[in-house]
Amino acid sequence: MVSWTAALLLVVFSLAAVLVIYAEGRLLSSARRARRSADGTQEARVVVDRGYYPSRIDLEAGIPATLRFERREDDPCTELLVSELWPNAHRLVAHGETQVRFTLQRPGRYTFTCGMGLYSGELLVHRGRVS
Repeated sequence: MVSWTAALLLVVFSLAAVLVIYAEGRLLSSARRARRSADGTQEARVVVDRGYYPSRIDLEAGIPATLRFERREDDPCTELLVSELWPNAHRLVAHGETQVRFTLQRPGRYTFTCGMGLYSGELLVHRGRVS
């Protein structure tokens, strides 16, 4: 009888742990709006750890933006950040932060990827104030 109770408790706790991990991942990967700084620019932090979190960032067109990539790993795949938005790939510092600054004039969807194209993120650029 005790072994059945222990087995049932183990299953319940395992399912609860999986649910918590899933929910945390969903929260981290959902879209985030860039925040406005005191100087009027917009900025967002992106955690790099076997992917980009958040994987989608909302920006306002015509406002200078800074993306702060916090790379928490040393996987060679995530060392380079590639996008059509900039002419050269950015090298992201392992276990550190790299700032990428740019200004997007046209609304649209812009993709960024790791050097091998395995991980990707998206910038959604809106005309006017992002709500």
